[in-house]
Amino acid sequence: MLKLQDIHYNIGGKQILSNVNVQFTPGHLHMILGPNGSGKTSLMKIASGQIEKFQGLVSYDNLSIKEITTAALATYRSYLSQQNNIPFPIKVIELIQMGRYPHYEYQATTKDYEIIHEIIDQLEINHLQNRDFNTLSGGEQQRVQFARVLAQVWDKTLGKNRFLFLDEPLNNLDIQFQKYLLQTIQKFISDDMVVIMVVHDINWALAYADKVYLLKEGNLVAQGKPTEVITSSLIANVFNVNVQIINIPGQKHPIVAF
Repeated sequence: MLKLQDIHYNIGGKQILSNVNVQFTPGHLHMILGPNGSGKTSLMKIASGQIEKFQGLVSYDNLSIKEITTAALATYRSYLSQQNNIPFPIKVIELIQMGRYPHYEYQATTKDYEIIHEIIDQLEINHLQNRDFNTLSGGEQQRVQFARVLAQVWDKTLGKNRFLFLDEPLNNLDIQFQKYLLQTIQKFISDDMVVIMVVHDINWALAYADKVYLLKEGNLVAQGKPTEVITSSLIANVFNVNVQIINIPGQKHPIVAF
């Protein structure tokens, strides 16, 4: 479990997050939504250990993040950021291998290569593995970067949960591959995997999230099951737009109509 208690964060006197309390449990797909500037990425970076100067407590399986070394955390926590530009030529397979760096000291082992190729197979990107990453389309790059962070937390560790942070992973993907990636993420969720992602599309959250969290101006205004959180009144409050929640016969979940 990942637990955040009384999180406050400010930059230059500007309050970015205020009194955030939340728990992310394994076996569920957690989605964070909110307008631009609401603090979503800051919350993700604090939770994943990339921002250290904050008030409050972040704990991984009841151990404070401040007691975990960066090297140890990297073996069971990975983070896919919004920007993943690579300023030098690199083959796709080499980039995915970077996800295994925390697991070996000098060179990759047979096990590391087996994991890399297993992920390549499962994500169906075999045809890309020898391409230069920078020659790929934006959508292809996003799929490769997802493979990299997945490789980092592929190993099951005795007594430890694994934590996967995805900050707007659907960027640059067309609708077909947005759906494909969400289905793939669901497939990899297990009883020892905590998956937290930032999304903008409310309908994707209704369709795929187990739990939804709404941020507004640095405050966590609602959290719970998608149908409990994604209501006309809450969406109007958080996003300042009027919507209708429509239930379609035969559909497992409602849709949001703008």
